[in-house]
Amino acid sequence: MALSSNFTSISDQLTANWGPIGAKCPELPNNIVPYVESMEVKGHLAAYQATRALALMRLSWGWYLNNSLGTESTCIEGYLQDGSFGYRSEAGYGGDYSYTSHAHGWSTGPTHALSNYVLGLQLTSPGGGAWILAPQFGDLRSVEGGYTTPLGKFSAKWALDGTKGYNLEYDIPRDTTGILVLPTSSTGPPSVTIDGERYNGGLYDWSTKLVTIDSQPGGVHAIVVVY
Repeated sequence: MALSSNFTSISDQLTANWGPIGAKCPELPNNIVPYVESMEVKGHLAAYQATRALALMRLSWGWYLNNSLGTESTCIEGYLQDGSFGYRSEAGYGGDYSYTSHAHGWSTGPTHALSNYVLGLQLTSPGGGAWILAPQFGDLRSVEGGYTTPLGKFSAKWALDGTKGYNLEYDIPRDTTGILVLPTSSTGPPSVTIDGERYNGGLYDWSTKLVTIDSQPGGVHAIVVVY
Protein backbone atom coordinates (compact mmCIF):
# COMPACT_ATOMS: atom_id res chain seq x y z
CA MET A 1 0.00 0.00 0.00
CA ALA A 2 2.69 2.44 -1.03
CA LEU A 3 1.89 6.15 -1.02
CA SER A 4 3.17 8.64 -3.53
CA SER A 5 5.43 11.33 -2.06
CA ASN A 6 2.99 13.79 -3.65
CA PHE A 7 0.42 12.86 -0.99
CA THR A 8 2.61 14.11 1.84
CA SER A 9 3.72 17.15 -0.15
CA ILE A 10 0.13 18.23 -0.82
CA SER A 11 -0.75 17.72 2.85
CA ASP A 12 2.23 19.86 3.86
CA GLN A 13 1.29 22.68 1.48
CA LEU A 14 -2.32 22.84 2.62
CA THR A 15 -1.27 23.95 6.10
CA ALA A 16 -0.10 27.27 4.59
CA ASN A 17 -3.77 28.33 4.60
CA TRP A 18 -4.24 27.67 8.31
CA GLY A 19 -4.95 30.56 10.65
CA PRO A 20 -5.76 30.70 14.37
CA ILE A 21 -9.36 29.48 13.91
CA GLY A 22 -9.34 27.44 10.72
CA ALA A 23 -8.13 27.02 7.17
CA LYS A 24 -8.80 30.06 5.00
CA CYS A 25 -10.39 29.29 1.65
CA PRO A 26 -8.25 30.63 -1.25
CA GLU A 27 -11.31 30.91 -3.52
CA LEU A 28 -13.19 33.03 -0.96
CA PRO A 29 -10.75 35.47 0.62
CA ASN A 30 -11.21 35.99 4.37
CA ASN A 31 -13.70 33.10 4.57
CA ILE A 32 -13.37 29.80 6.42
CA VAL A 33 -15.63 27.14 4.94
CA PRO A 34 -16.04 23.89 6.95
CA TYR A 35 -17.36 22.06 3.88
CA VAL A 36 -14.08 22.75 2.08
CA GLU A 37 -12.13 22.02 5.26
CA SER A 38 -13.90 18.65 5.42
CA MET A 39 -12.32 17.76 2.08
CA GLU A 40 -8.95 18.86 3.45
CA VAL A 41 -9.36 16.73 6.59
CA LYS A 42 -9.98 13.65 4.44
CA GLY A 43 -7.04 14.59 2.22
CA HIS A 44 -4.69 14.60 5.21
CA LEU A 45 -6.04 11.21 6.26
CA ALA A 46 -5.60 9.84 2.74
CA ALA A 47 -1.95 10.87 3.11
CA TYR A 48 -1.81 9.10 6.51
CA GLN A 49 -1.37 12.43 8.30
CA ALA A 50 -3.89 11.70 11.05
CA THR A 51 -2.36 14.02 13.64
CA ARG A 52 -2.63 16.91 11.19
CA ALA A 53 -6.25 16.06 10.34
CA LEU A 54 -7.18 15.96 14.03
CA ALA A 55 -5.41 19.28 14.57
CA LEU A 56 -7.54 20.94 11.88
CA MET A 57 -10.72 19.48 13.39
CA ARG A 58 -9.83 20.97 16.77
CA LEU A 59 -8.75 24.26 15.22
CA SER A 60 -11.94 24.93 13.27
CA TRP A 61 -14.80 22.77 14.56
CA GLY A 62 -13.44 22.99 18.08
CA TRP A 63 -13.44 26.78 17.89
CA TYR A 64 -17.08 26.93 16.78
CA LEU A 65 -18.40 24.23 19.10
CA ASN A 66 -16.79 25.97 22.08
CA ASN A 67 -18.00 29.42 21.00
CA SER A 68 -20.58 30.83 23.39
CA LEU A 69 -22.30 32.64 20.48
CA GLY A 70 -22.72 29.46 18.45
CA THR A 71 -25.08 26.56 18.95
CA GLU A 72 -22.40 24.47 20.73
CA SER A 73 -23.81 21.39 18.96
CA THR A 74 -24.38 21.89 15.22
CA CYS A 75 -21.96 23.04 12.49
CA ILE A 76 -21.83 26.46 10.84
CA GLU A 77 -21.92 26.98 7.07
CA GLY A 78 -18.97 29.37 7.14
CA TYR A 79 -17.40 32.23 9.05
CA LEU A 80 -14.81 34.96 8.58
CA GLN A 81 -11.19 34.66 9.59
CA ASP A 82 -11.64 37.47 12.14
CA GLY A 83 -14.07 35.22 14.05
CA SER A 84 -17.30 36.96 13.08
CA PHE A 85 -20.26 34.86 11.95
CA GLY A 86 -20.36 36.22 8.43
CA TYR A 87 -20.02 34.27 5.21
CA ARG A 88 -19.51 35.06 1.53
CA SER A 89 -19.11 38.74 2.29
CA GLU A 90 -18.21 39.66 -1.29
CA ALA A 91 -20.52 37.35 -3.23
CA GLY A 92 -23.57 35.19 -2.87
CA TYR A 93 -25.25 36.61 0.21
CA GLY A 94 -24.43 40.25 -0.51
CA GLY A 95 -23.33 40.94 3.03
CA ASP A 96 -26.63 39.74 4.52
CA TYR A 97 -25.29 37.35 7.15
CA SER A 98 -28.76 36.27 8.29
CA TYR A 99 -28.57 33.67 5.49
CA THR A 100 -25.63 31.90 7.13
CA SER A 101 -26.71 28.48 8.36
CA HIS A 102 -25.72 27.34 11.84
CA ALA A 103 -27.00 23.81 11.24
CA HIS A 104 -25.28 22.96 7.98
CA GLY A 105 -25.05 19.26 7.11
CA TRP A 106 -22.34 19.85 4.49
CA SER A 107 -20.05 21.10 7.27
CA THR A 108 -20.03 17.82 9.19
CA GLY A 109 -17.13 16.13 7.40
CA PRO A 110 -15.28 15.13 10.61
CA THR A 111 -18.08 12.73 11.55
CA HIS A 112 -17.39 10.69 8.40
CA ALA A 113 -13.63 11.14 8.67
CA LEU A 114 -13.49 9.96 12.28
CA SER A 115 -15.56 6.85 11.51
CA ASN A 116 -13.99 5.89 8.19
CA TYR A 117 -10.36 6.86 8.77
CA VAL A 118 -9.55 7.32 12.47
CA LEU A 119 -11.69 4.45 13.73
CA GLY A 120 -10.93 3.11 10.26
CA LEU A 121 -14.11 1.16 9.49
CA GLN A 122 -15.15 1.61 5.85
CA LEU A 123 -17.79 -0.25 3.85
CA THR A 124 -16.65 -1.10 0.33
CA SER A 125 -19.79 -2.73 -1.06
CA PRO A 126 -23.54 -2.04 -0.67
CA GLY A 127 -24.70 -2.73 2.87
CA GLY A 128 -21.21 -3.72 3.96
CA GLY A 129 -20.86 -7.15 2.40
CA ALA A 130 -17.22 -6.11 1.98
CA TRP A 131 -15.34 -3.75 4.26
CA ILE A 132 -11.94 -2.42 5.31
CA LEU A 133 -10.71 -1.84 8.85
CA ALA A 134 -7.70 0.50 8.69
CA PRO A 135 -7.30 2.56 11.87
CA GLN A 136 -5.19 5.71 12.10
CA PHE A 137 -4.12 6.76 15.58
CA GLY A 138 -2.84 10.31 15.26
CA ASP A 139 -2.40 11.63 18.80
CA LEU A 140 -5.32 9.67 20.24
CA ARG A 141 -5.07 6.76 22.65
CA SER A 142 -8.34 4.96 21.94
CA VAL A 143 -11.42 5.15 19.69
CA GLU A 144 -14.70 3.24 19.55
CA GLY A 145 -17.60 3.57 17.11
CA GLY A 146 -19.89 1.98 14.58
CA TYR A 147 -23.09 2.12 12.61
CA THR A 148 -25.91 -0.07 11.33
CA THR A 149 -26.81 -1.14 7.79
CA PRO A 150 -29.53 -3.53 6.53
CA LEU A 151 -27.01 -6.33 7.18
CA GLY A 152 -26.76 -5.42 10.86
CA LYS A 153 -24.42 -3.66 13.28
CA PHE A 154 -20.85 -2.76 12.33
CA SER A 155 -18.60 -1.70 15.20
CA ALA A 156 -14.93 -1.54 16.07
CA LYS A 157 -12.61 -0.19 18.71
CA TRP A 158 -8.90 0.18 19.23
CA ALA A 159 -6.68 1.17 22.12
CA LEU A 160 -2.96 1.74 22.26
CA ASP A 161 -0.99 -0.41 24.68
CA GLY A 162 1.76 1.89 25.85
CA THR A 163 4.40 2.25 23.17
CA LYS A 164 4.62 -1.43 22.26
CA GLY A 165 1.45 -1.94 20.23
CA TYR A 166 -2.32 -1.88 20.36
CA ASN A 167 -5.50 -3.92 20.65
CA LEU A 168 -8.10 -3.88 17.88
CA GLU A 169 -11.55 -5.47 18.11
CA TYR A 170 -14.46 -5.60 15.70
CA ASP A 171 -18.02 -6.89 15.68
CA ILE A 172 -19.27 -7.14 12.09
CA PRO A 173 -22.12 -9.21 10.61
CA ARG A 174 -21.20 -12.73 9.62
CA ASP A 175 -21.21 -13.67 5.93
CA THR A 176 -19.17 -10.54 5.19
CA THR A 177 -15.51 -10.32 4.27
CA GLY A 178 -13.02 -7.59 4.99
CA ILE A 179 -9.44 -6.39 4.76
CA LEU A 180 -7.35 -5.40 7.77
CA VAL A 181 -4.77 -2.65 7.27
CA LEU A 182 -2.73 -2.59 10.46
CA PRO A 183 -0.37 0.29 11.26
CA THR A 184 2.92 -0.28 13.04
CA SER A 185 5.83 1.87 14.14
CA SER A 186 8.34 -0.95 13.89
CA THR A 187 11.09 -1.19 11.30
CA GLY A 188 9.90 -4.63 10.28
CA PRO A 189 6.80 -6.82 10.37
CA PRO A 190 5.16 -6.77 13.83
CA SER A 191 3.73 -9.66 15.79
CA VAL A 192 0.02 -10.09 14.96
CA THR A 193 -2.30 -12.26 17.01
CA ILE A 194 -5.90 -12.88 15.87
CA ASP A 195 -8.29 -14.40 18.41
CA GLY A 196 -5.40 -15.61 20.52
CA GLU A 197 -3.48 -17.31 17.72
CA ARG A 198 -0.31 -15.97 16.11
CA TYR A 199 -0.93 -14.91 12.50
CA ASN A 200 2.05 -15.37 10.19
CA GLY A 201 0.57 -14.13 6.92
CA GLY A 202 -0.19 -10.66 5.66
CA LEU A 203 1.70 -8.27 3.42
CA TYR A 204 4.07 -5.83 5.10
CA ASP A 205 4.87 -2.60 3.24
CA TRP A 206 8.29 -1.25 4.23
CA SER A 207 7.51 2.28 3.01
CA THR A 208 4.27 2.80 4.93
CA LYS A 209 4.85 0.29 7.77
CA LEU A 210 1.38 -1.16 7.17
CA VAL A 211 0.40 -4.81 7.32
CA THR A 212 -2.45 -5.80 4.98
CA ILE A 213 -4.41 -8.97 5.72
CA ASP A 214 -7.01 -9.99 3.13
CA SER A 215 -10.13 -12.17 3.37
CA GLN A 216 -10.96 -11.66 7.04
CA PRO A 217 -14.38 -12.94 8.10
CA GLY A 218 -17.12 -11.01 9.82
CA GLY A 219 -18.17 -11.86 13.37
CA VAL A 220 -16.53 -10.89 16.65
CA HIS A 221 -12.74 -10.87 16.55
CA ALA A 222 -9.82 -9.48 18.55
CA ILE A 223 -6.41 -8.55 17.14
CA VAL A 224 -3.28 -7.76 19.13
CA VAL A 225 -0.40 -6.04 17.36
CA VAL A 226 2.98 -5.86 19.09
CA TYR A 227 5.82 -3.85 17.59
